[in-house]
This record gives sequence, C-alpha cells and structure tokens, in this order.
Amino acid sequence: MPYARVIMAEFKSREEMHKVITNLRDNMKSVFPEIRSFVSMETSETSQITISVYDNKEAAERAVAQRDADLKHTALVDIFAHEGNVNCFYVEEEQLANLLNGG
Repeated sequence: MPYARVIMAEFKSREEMHKVITNLRDNMKSVFPEIRSFVSMETSETSQITISVYDNKEAAERAVAQRDADLKHTALVDIFAHEGNVNCFYVEEEQLANLLNGG
C-alpha cells in the first residue's frame, strides 16, 4: 500500500533552505531511489513542507536513513514528520507537465 511522509523543516537561513531543495530537485532519485512522488512547498523565508510517497512503509523507512545522511551537513534547525498509508491521491493528467516543470 502506498505510504506518505509529510515533513516540516526549518533551516537557519533562506540560502540553506534553497541549497537543500535544489540538491533534491537535481538528485532526487540518487538521494531517494525508492521515492514515487515528491512535492515541496515553501512556507516561510526559512521553512519547507514536503510530501513524499513510497510504495510501502518499508521503503519510506529506508528513506529516513537516506534523508538523514543527505541532511547531515546542512543548517537544519528543526524537522517534524507525519506519516501514514495513502488513502486518496489525485492529480489532473492535464496538469502533470505544469507540476513537473514547477520546480
């Protein structure tokens, strides 16, 4: 069953936040090889909310170690996560290209 994780992350600076999200955008599948979908939203000058979807809970758990390794050398102030089984997912097919080019 698909499994999602929603993360709220606070960084020490806007530059650090952009550095992290740019790295993810450029290297998503090497950082998270089992990720199926990802959305990041800037919520303030120094914070992001991300939504990641995996095939199952086990894949999502493996991603935590990958995330921690990737964020080890960043100026992360706080990180908080919610996670659980996906029970509804919708994207308009006509909008996929816009969403994929949005980053």
